[in-house]
Amino acid sequence: MNGLVREQIDGGCVRIIEIAKQWQRAGHDIHLMGSAQAGNTCEQWGLTTTRHMTRWRVGEGRWWIVLHSIAVCLFFPRSLWRLRPDLIVTAHDQPYDVLPGVMLKLQRWRRVRLGVVVHLVPVWRFWRRQGPRWYQALAFLLAHRFSLFFAAFFASCTLAVSRATAHQLRRNRYPMRRVAAVACGVDLAGLRAVAPSRGQPRYDVTSVGRTAASKGVFGLLEAWVIVVAQRPRARLAMMGDGPDQDLVRERVRHYGLEQNVDLPGSVTNEEKDQCISASRVFVLPSHEENWSIAIGEAMALGTPVVAYDLPELLEVWGDAYHAVSEGDIPALAGAILSLLDDTPRCHELAKRGLARVSELDWSLVAERELQLLMGDIADGESPGEDPWLTASPKSRASAGPPPTQPPTMADR
Repeated sequence: MNGLVREQIDGGCVRIIEIAKQWQRAGHDIHLMGSAQAGNTCEQWGLTTTRHMTRWRVGEGRWWIVLHSIAVCLFFPRSLWRLRPDLIVTAHDQPYDVLPGVMLKLQRWRRVRLGVVVHLVPVWRFWRRQGPRWYQALAFLLAHRFSLFFAAFFASCTLAVSRATAHQLRRNRYPMRRVAAVACGVDLAGLRAVAPSRGQPRYDVTSVGRTAASKGVFGLLEAWVIVVAQRPRARLAMMGDGPDQDLVRERVRHYGLEQNVDLPGSVTNEEKDQCISASRVFVLPSHEENWSIAIGEAMALGTPVVAYDLPELLEVWGDAYHAVSEGDIPALAGAILSLLDDTPRCHELAKRGLARVSELDWSLVAERELQLLMGDIADGESPGEDPWLTASPKSRASAGPPPTQPPTMADR
């Protein structure tokens, strides 16, 4: 997990931590390659690991991915050379995670399995990004495709973040082994403990995510200008940090939204949950997503969700959220305003969200993923076809509860 070098944690890191916690409870030893920040974050999230620390510092900005990937390989922790793992799993599909995984696999080519989580961003999306210049987008694209090249030749299993990604990998004839869609989960017990504290809303709308153009932060500010024109006292909290944080602050001042937008930056998990719970609506304006654990957390907290109609989100969440056309700023603002004025609709969405998120249990996700990684599921089977793991858009409305007796990791 070499991508976690700052306090801000992304969905990929959250997911691998939650799954590793389930594996650890089943008796497996968990080792971590990452920064001190990664190790501390795991501890904060309840995962105790044997650490193999990287000790270099990286700068800010979009170029750091290249320099960081080189440093990861040049200054490989010596303790890892003595490690003889049975399974290696990457948190991301970037070279700073994939290349070290390949280096470890080469030590025990026939005995160790390597699983790579893949989020395949189409090439055309890189050129639609509003923030980075074209050469920055090109550098990011080349680094990502370079990483996928190594994953194709060395990974034992490819964990596509959605059915859409799995289909795209097959359709474009990427030479990946054992491609299967995987799911996300939610810490239902922990989030349900937050829900009773829900009182008078502190914010009308809350968003959570990396402060970057691809996450739709600038579009959300444009939509908020429309919202404030009709509701002058409306308040928005944009939690998160990232490369475009300073530019977002400039836009807030430019639009005159200082009294309507709060930018708390990186917050603790507890602060994030409390803020979402105390908001009337949760908005995810992102143009690129996998499953969006943040949507599941908002649903578990009983907060209605507005987001774009991305194929990955529709696949997982279906009609449990209010979907608007991607990039349609007036539609996004209109959806927010309609929910702020329509309490019955909010209650309906909250009810649907709670029903959907109740099907996503980390223990089931972790169990099936371990079976997939260790080769216990045939190539033709996709764990994403189980309604309790990720329901398809057609079956979501009628998807029943999870199996009463799912397989357990203790049986391994």
